[in-house]
Amino acid sequence: MAGKVIGDWIYFCPEEITVRELYHIFEEQGNVEIWEEAGVLEIPIGEKSSFDVETAQIHPKDEITLQFATEYGVKSVFMVTFVPEDYEKAEQIMKQILVKFGGLFCGDTEDFMPQLR
Repeated sequence: MAGKVIGDWIYFCPEEITVRELYHIFEEQGNVEIWEEAGVLEIPIGEKSSFDVETAQIHPKDEITLQFATEYGVKSVFMVTFVPEDYEKAEQIMKQILVKFGGLFCGDTEDFMPQLR
Protein backbone atom coordinates (compact mmCIF):
# COMPACT_ATOMS: atom_id res chain seq x y z
CA MET A 1 0.00 0.00 0.00
CA ALA A 2 1.35 3.40 -0.93
CA GLY A 3 1.51 6.03 1.76
CA LYS A 4 1.27 5.66 5.50
CA VAL A 5 -0.25 2.42 6.74
CA ILE A 6 -2.88 2.87 9.41
CA GLY A 7 -4.32 0.36 11.85
CA ASP A 8 -7.79 1.84 12.39
CA TRP A 9 -10.37 0.89 9.77
CA ILE A 10 -14.12 0.77 9.30
CA TYR A 11 -15.83 -2.11 7.53
CA PHE A 12 -19.03 -1.07 5.73
CA CYS A 13 -21.07 -4.17 4.87
CA PRO A 14 -24.04 -4.18 2.47
CA GLU A 15 -25.63 -7.06 4.41
CA GLU A 16 -27.02 -7.22 7.93
CA ILE A 17 -24.46 -9.40 9.66
CA THR A 18 -23.00 -9.89 13.12
CA VAL A 19 -19.54 -10.88 14.33
CA ARG A 20 -20.88 -14.48 14.35
CA GLU A 21 -21.10 -14.50 10.53
CA LEU A 22 -17.59 -13.08 10.31
CA TYR A 23 -16.37 -15.68 12.81
CA HIS A 24 -17.56 -18.51 10.53
CA ILE A 25 -15.09 -17.40 7.82
CA PHE A 26 -12.14 -17.90 10.19
CA GLU A 27 -13.24 -20.48 12.78
CA GLU A 28 -11.27 -23.31 11.16
CA GLN A 29 -8.01 -21.38 11.70
CA GLY A 30 -8.32 -22.01 15.42
CA ASN A 31 -7.52 -19.50 18.17
CA VAL A 32 -10.20 -17.15 16.84
CA GLU A 33 -12.10 -15.66 19.77
CA ILE A 34 -15.61 -14.26 19.74
CA TRP A 35 -17.52 -12.36 22.39
CA GLU A 36 -20.94 -12.33 20.83
CA GLU A 37 -22.66 -10.32 23.56
CA ALA A 38 -20.05 -7.58 23.19
CA GLY A 39 -20.02 -7.80 19.38
CA VAL A 40 -16.27 -8.46 19.31
CA LEU A 41 -14.17 -10.82 17.20
CA GLU A 42 -10.42 -11.34 17.61
CA ILE A 43 -8.44 -13.06 14.85
CA PRO A 44 -4.77 -13.76 15.67
CA ILE A 45 -2.39 -12.52 12.95
CA GLY A 46 0.95 -12.57 14.68
CA GLU A 47 2.59 -14.01 17.75
CA LYS A 48 1.26 -11.22 19.91
CA SER A 49 -1.09 -9.31 17.65
CA SER A 50 -4.60 -9.68 16.32
CA PHE A 51 -7.12 -8.33 13.85
CA ASP A 52 -9.91 -7.02 16.08
CA VAL A 53 -13.45 -6.44 14.85
CA GLU A 54 -16.11 -4.65 16.89
CA THR A 55 -19.74 -4.08 15.99
CA ALA A 56 -20.37 -0.35 15.66
CA GLN A 57 -23.17 2.13 15.15
CA ILE A 58 -22.80 5.38 13.27
CA HIS A 59 -23.51 8.27 15.61
CA PRO A 60 -26.63 10.13 14.43
CA LYS A 61 -24.71 13.44 14.50
CA ASP A 62 -21.92 12.04 12.31
CA GLU A 63 -23.51 13.30 9.10
CA ILE A 64 -20.46 12.65 6.92
CA THR A 65 -20.26 8.96 7.86
CA LEU A 66 -24.05 8.57 7.66
CA GLN A 67 -24.06 10.05 4.16
CA PHE A 68 -21.16 7.81 3.09
CA ALA A 69 -22.91 4.72 4.50
CA THR A 70 -26.20 5.63 2.79
CA GLU A 71 -24.42 6.20 -0.52
CA TYR A 72 -22.98 2.66 -0.36
CA GLY A 73 -26.14 0.94 0.92
CA VAL A 74 -24.50 -0.09 4.18
CA LYS A 75 -26.46 -2.33 6.56
CA SER A 76 -23.71 -3.23 9.09
CA VAL A 77 -20.70 -1.29 10.37
CA PHE A 78 -17.66 -2.64 12.21
CA MET A 79 -14.61 -0.94 13.67
CA VAL A 80 -11.42 -2.82 12.79
CA THR A 81 -8.04 -2.39 14.47
CA PHE A 82 -4.67 -4.04 14.02
CA VAL A 83 -1.02 -3.14 14.38
CA PRO A 84 0.00 -1.23 11.21
CA GLU A 85 3.11 -3.42 10.87
CA ASP A 86 0.76 -6.39 10.29
CA TYR A 87 -0.97 -4.73 7.34
CA GLU A 88 -0.16 -7.52 4.84
CA LYS A 89 -1.76 -10.15 7.10
CA ALA A 90 -4.68 -7.85 7.91
CA GLU A 91 -5.22 -7.17 4.22
CA GLN A 92 -5.61 -10.91 3.58
CA ILE A 93 -8.31 -11.09 6.27
CA MET A 94 -10.08 -8.05 4.83
CA LYS A 95 -10.03 -9.64 1.37
CA GLN A 96 -11.55 -12.86 2.74
CA ILE A 97 -14.38 -10.84 4.32
CA LEU A 98 -14.94 -8.87 1.10
CA VAL A 99 -15.16 -12.06 -0.98
CA LYS A 100 -17.84 -13.44 1.36
CA PHE A 101 -19.89 -10.32 2.15
CA GLY A 102 -18.81 -7.53 -0.22
CA GLY A 103 -18.76 -3.94 0.93
CA LEU A 104 -15.60 -1.98 1.59
CA PHE A 105 -12.97 -1.32 4.19
CA CYS A 106 -12.04 2.32 4.72
CA GLY A 107 -9.44 3.97 6.84
CA ASP A 108 -11.00 5.53 9.93
CA THR A 109 -10.04 8.96 8.60
CA GLU A 110 -11.86 12.15 7.61
CA ASP A 111 -11.84 11.20 3.91
CA PHE A 112 -12.35 7.42 4.42
CA MET A 113 -8.98 6.74 2.80
CA PRO A 114 -7.35 4.41 2.14
CA GLN A 115 -10.00 2.03 0.83
CA LEU A 116 -10.02 -1.66 0.10
CA ARG A 117 -12.84 -3.17 -1.98
